[in-house]
Amino acid sequence: MLDTPLQSIDLETLRTIRQVSEVIPMIIGLGIGYLAYTAYRQNQSRPMLYIAIGFILVLFVQAPLALIFTYVLELPTAVLNLLLQIPEFTGLGLILYGLWMPRRD
Repeated sequence: MLDTPLQSIDLETLRTIRQVSEVIPMIIGLGIGYLAYTAYRQNQSRPMLYIAIGFILVLFVQAPLALIFTYVLELPTAVLNLLLQIPEFTGLGLILYGLWMPRRD
């Protein structure tokens, strides 16, 4: 039987690659949140503040929480997934609220 490249990679290496790849959405989320917050500060647009906080919760907060819950608290996967959805749902709700919120002219 032929060895494929995926068969020669062990699970620990794949886990490490996945953890490192979590940094990319974190950086992007922090950048989007910063840009939205900057837009809030320039325009004093309250909806943009909700959008900024929402993006930070959705894209930035989950990775550090996942690391804490997995390695420090050693929570089971089912509990971990449930707890990680809280900032995600909250952030998405804030983004939606910011987009639907009436603007003051």
